[in-house]
Amino acid sequence: MRTFSTLIILFFCSLATAQINPALKSNELKIREDLRLKSELNFNGEAQLVSSTAPRVVQVIVRNTGAVNAGNFVLEVTYNWRVDHESFSAQSIKKTQTIYTLAAGQQTQVTFTLPDNLIRSNRPYGSANVNLSFKIDSTNAVAEMQENNNNLSFSLPILNN
Repeated sequence: MRTFSTLIILFFCSLATAQINPALKSNELKIREDLRLKSELNFNGEAQLVSSTAPRVVQVIVRNTGAVNAGNFVLEVTYNWRVDHESFSAQSIKKTQTIYTLAAGQQTQVTFTLPDNLIRSNRPYGSANVNLSFKIDSTNAVAEMQENNNNLSFSLPILNN
């Protein structure tokens, strides 16, 4: 919390300096522009398998812990597995869902249905599990305080041989 209040103080100090001295250099003005409040998107808990029967459904909760609203961003899930021991047999499916707005301090629940009909394991040679990787704001549409907390991964057994 101390860092946040320091940012606000720095913002007001730089704003006051800009008003007092209109002949500021352009790099000093850029510093002032960078000290604004931003969104902070992250996952609230782990992804959960909601339904263990076909079709399987996975749920994630996305949270905006920042001080401003986050609008129009994409949540992407990537399903990865191999059909053989070889690296070149890696398979991948990407699905996306747009979240149109997420107010400061709010969260939303997003549900994905696993494409189990497309994921095959080719046992005993391929992957036993499908790895799910979630990424918030995959198109970098939202200015955030931190970008390194936007990923979440886990794996589930592949149902089809």
